Order: sequence, then structure tokens, then C-alpha cells
Amino acid sequence: MDLERLLQTFHDGTSLNLYVLTGQGQVEQEFIRPLAPHLPEIFIKKCLKQVNDLDLLLPDNKNSLGKFRYADKIIVGWNANITIAGQGNLDRLAPLLGFDQFASLMKSLYFAIFRTWPQTELTDQGFFTGENLTIEPMQKSADYEGYLAEQELMEAVQLGNLDLYNQRFRSFIKEGNIGLLGAGKLRQEKNLAISATTLYTRAAIRGGLAASEAYALSDQIINRLEKDTIISNFYEYSRAIGEIFVNRVARSNRTSLTPLVYKAEEYIYHHYADITSVQEIADRLAVSRSYLQHLFKKETGMTLVAFINQVKVAQAKHELIFTNRTLSEICDDVGFSSGSLFSTTFKKLAGISPLTYRKQYK
Repeated sequence: MDLERLLQTFHDGTSLNLYVLTGQGQVEQEFIRPLAPHLPEIFIKKCLKQVNDLDLLLPDNKNSLGKFRYADKIIVGWNANITIAGQGNLDRLAPLLGFDQFASLMKSLYFAIFRTWPQTELTDQGFFTGENLTIEPMQKSADYEGYLAEQELMEAVQLGNLDLYNQRFRSFIKEGNIGLLGAGKLRQEKNLAISATTLYTRAAIRGGLAASEAYALSDQIINRLEKDTIISNFYEYSRAIGEIFVNRVARSNRTSLTPLVYKAEEYIYHHYADITSVQEIADRLAVSRSYLQHLFKKETGMTLVAFINQVKVAQAKHELIFTNRTLSEICDDVGFSSGSLFSTTFKKLAGISPLTYRKQYK
């Protein structure tokens, strides 16, 4: 059995944070949400003690933990209740689960591996993790890179591209202009979350989401967050709100494009660095190249090659601003076959050379 593939697929489908430990307690693999904390040492120690086929632990009112052994490994599921999910009737929420839901997921994972249902019960409760789940919002002076990081993040929302959004959210945490918007930690975090929700709303409308739906969703989220009495991880909280908008935009885009064109766009977003020809995309989607090219141009107004290059250049811009990688390394990262082709394509779309772009914006 391909355990890694099974765990990755289970994580992709459920958003549950999964960890593989050695028998000595070293973390060997992680299948986790963006910004999810690493498994705390106090949890790892608990995981080394086995009682039932599947042990379920309730450390405190913010965490659920499940563990079982597979060969010489320990498989751990951790539901860190540090986001907004489960606190309102919102679709496609971040991975905050009730304990019963969490237990059902862990039992399902156990069954997927062993083809039998586990003997299990709640085995422990009442130990705490202290402050290791809390990340204090940064306080730094606003700068232009922070503004660009924000614009890139909103572009990902506008595109309805979740992978791109999660990737750029990491840059936003590092570079974003996050200031003080209220007295007291909770009030400040709520105000920042409301500000982020406002930006997400506008970006979603630009991405094609109906204004009425976007503003209704915004009101629902803001009303919900105002009732919260604790925000344990502001960054994950804010990311989760954005994810809701990203998925709404993606769903909206599916209705404005035929399934074939939508799948082509999704394939390009995920594989832009490795695509070698339009024929590759057509083969993947099981259609003729000419038909795919015709339909794509008709619905998007651009050729497949132009769209691929647009995605590549957008990623190159990101790396030019937010990394110190060389032009040659960036060229390889985004999938251009040569430095000259990279420079020519970049200048055609951006109006300036990659080096000039870096000097101008970095």
C-alpha cells in the first residue's frame, strides 16, 4: 500500500492535519494545512503511548488528537481548533471540526488503511499546550513590498486559485502591512479580520462573484467573527476567511466557463512549470488539440500559449520581488526553456525586462 499517497489524498479531501511519527517520536512526514503549527512536543509524547487500536484524545477545548500504529510508524491526526470553521453556516470552511466529526474522520482513515473498523474510546483529556498555538500579529512599518504582497494575494482571490492563494499568503505574512487597528488584542484581531474580509470581498467581485453574493457572505462572516471570544491564531483565521471567498469565486467561474476550459485553466495553474506543449494539455483532457485551442480562445479571449505564459510571468514577478533567486533559477522555476525566451516573454507581457522589474519593485 502506498501510505504516503493515501495520507495525502485523505488530507486533501478532509483538510485534516496528519503526521507520521517514527517509533521514537520523530516527525517523519507532515500533511498539513498552510500555516498549521508543527505537532507540539507534549502531543508527541502522548502519541508514543498506545492503548486501543485507535486512541482519541481531547487535550483541551481547542484541540482533538487521534493516533494509531501502522507497522513501525505512528499515524497522528490533529484537529487544531484555531480557525473559524464550524461556527456558522458557511460552506467550504477551514478545518475546525466538532469532536464527533473528528473521531469519524480518524475511524475512516483507520478503515482505509486496515480494512477493518478500530476499537476506540476517548483515552485522555485535560492536558494543555500553553502558548505554542498562538502567533502574535506582527507590528512593522508599512512598505511598498507589503503593498505588493497584498495586491498579489487579492489577485489570487480574484482568480479563484486556492493553491496560489495559500502560496502567496505566506509572503503576505512575511511582507504584508499589518498594523494596529484597535485597543486590546482581540479587538485588534477582529478589526484586522474585518479589513481583510473587505479586501477579499472586493477581489471576489472583480473575479466574477456576484456583488450581492459577495457582500452577503461578507456580512455573514463579520457577524460571526464579532461573536467570537477568542482568536488563537489570527493568521490562520484570516487565511481561512480568504479561502471561503477563493472557493466561491472558483465555483462562480465554473458556471461562466465550460467544464473543459475550466479544467484546462486548472491544469495550467497546477503544472505551468512542467508543461511542454498544448498537446500535453489536450491529451490530459482527452480532446483534440485543435478543438481545445478553439474553445479556449473563444471563451477566454486568449490562446492557450498566451495563458500559460501569463501564468508563468505572474509567478516570475512574485519571485523577483519576494525572493533572492537568480534570474536563471527563476527561469527554471517557472518553466521557460531558456533565459532568452524568459526575458523576451517577460518583457512582452510586463513591458520591462526581469532585471529592471526587480530593481523597480524590490
